[in-house]
Amino acid sequence: MENTGINTEENIKNAAHKIFTQKGFEGTSVQDIATEAGTTKSMVNYYFRTKEKLFTEIFHEEFKKLFSGIGFYLSSDMPLKEKIEKLVAYDIDKLSDIPDLPIFIMTELHHNPEIVFKNIESTPVLSLFLALNKQIAEEVADGKIRNIDARELFLNIQSLTIFPFLSKPMMMRLFGLDETGFNEMLQRRKKEIPEIVWNSIKL
Repeated sequence: MENTGINTEENIKNAAHKIFTQKGFEGTSVQDIATEAGTTKSMVNYYFRTKEKLFTEIFHEEFKKLFSGIGFYLSSDMPLKEKIEKLVAYDIDKLSDIPDLPIFIMTELHHNPEIVFKNIESTPVLSLFLALNKQIAEEVADGKIRNIDARELFLNIQSLTIFPFLSKPMMMRLFGLDETGFNEMLQRRKKEIPEIVWNSIKL
């Protein structure tokens, strides 16, 4: 017997997440989602009305999972070096839990940017970078670091943390790593990346 109510809705969302990640928004049909969820197209439409609404809801939840923690650390009053360490650790831990998220986001940024931007634009990115720029200016004035735009600092951190997840199959093959070896590499990078970033800006 098919699950009803909240279980059916959750099954559909889980199935949609899996298929969207594999095929992207354009390559996924409502029937694909229904088949994966073990239900019917009419049930998918009953709970979510349109494929775009379902995609938007999933994307928003996944993006929120990642950005909520990033926003917390960016807006905190901890010293900049500690903030970099926390951001790196958070990125790696969160992406280890949802490793397909970067590919999910990047695929849709290329194919359906307007759907993605509708979700991103609801986050307080500007205010967070303004606060980080203020902290950078204070540490520059104290003679601790060279000046760097907050956006560039954030980009440096994100590039170093996200790339291994985007290129995981290639990294594992090139470096001769199994799943355990890959995860051990990520744990080492928790310590290495903050040092790389900090050494690039400290005086």
